[in-house]
Amino acid sequence: MGLLEKAGKISDEDKKEEKPVAAVAKVEPEPVAAKPKKSRKKPSRKSKKAEPKAPKAPRKKRAKSEPKVMPDGYEEAGKARGTLRVFIDFAVNFGFIIAIFVGFAILETPTTLPLIIAIILSVFNMVVMPIRFNHSMGNVISRTQFVNSRGNNANFIYHSLKNTTIASYFVFLLGVFFGISMLGDSSGIEGGDFMNAFIAICLSAILIPFVDYIFKRTRSDSLGLWEVAFGGIWLVKATSSASEGSQSKFMKRLESMAEYAESRVDLDDEKTD
Repeated sequence: MGLLEKAGKISDEDKKEEKPVAAVAKVEPEPVAAKPKKSRKKPSRKSKKAEPKAPKAPRKKRAKSEPKVMPDGYEEAGKARGTLRVFIDFAVNFGFIIAIFVGFAILETPTTLPLIIAIILSVFNMVVMPIRFNHSMGNVISRTQFVNSRGNNANFIYHSLKNTTIASYFVFLLGVFFGISMLGDSSGIEGGDFMNAFIAICLSAILIPFVDYIFKRTRSDSLGLWEVAFGGIWLVKATSSASEGSQSKFMKRLESMAEYAESRVDLDDEKTD
C-alpha cells in the first residue's frame, strides 16, 4: 500500500508540473508607407526660355563736367595781347638759346658763356618773375596776367609748363634732325642706346602740343592742357600795374616797354576764340 500511495503522489506532481503553455501571439510589423519618389526630370529648356526675364535697369550716364567759368571782374585778353605775350616769353625763354646754337653751327662761335647767360635769363623769366611779381616778362609788356577760377594769379609752375608747349615743337624738330642725320653715312653721328633714347624722347615731345590742341577743340570752354590741369586758367587784361609797389629799375623798364608797345600797336582788338 505504501508503494501505491507514493506512486500516486509522484503522478500527481508530474501533472502539476505539466501546465499548458500559452501560445505567444505573433506581432506583425505595421506596413511602412512608401515615400513618394521625386521626379528626376529636369525642366526643359523651352520652359526656361518661356520665363520672362526681369528688365535690366538702364545705366546712368556720367554727368559731363561743367565748363570752367572765368571769374567775375576780369576781361579776357584779346588776340593781339596774347600773341605779343607768346612772342616775348618765347624770345626770352628759348629764342636766345636757339640763336646761340644756330650761330655756333654757322660761324662756330664760342657758346659756353652766352649759353649760361641765356639759361639764367630763361629760368629768371619762368620761375623768379612769377614768384616775385606773379607775371612773366611777356605778361608785363603785353599788360596781361593769368588768373584761376578763384581770381588768384597762376603760380610759377603753370608759367613754366605753359612755355613748354611751343618749345616742344623745336624739341621734336631736333629729334627729327638727329634721326635723319643718323641715316646718312657721312653725318658722323653714331647710333646707340643713348642716342636712340634721346631721339625717342625728342620725337615724343610733339604729344604735348597735340594733346593741348585736342583739349582746346573738344572742350566747350576752349581751355588747353595746362589750363585744365590747374583747374582753369585764363589770360586776362591786367587790372593793375605789374610793378605796383616796386621801385626796381628793371620793372620800370618793362613798364616803359609796355607803354611803347601800346602806342605802336592796337592791342585792344577782338577777343581770342
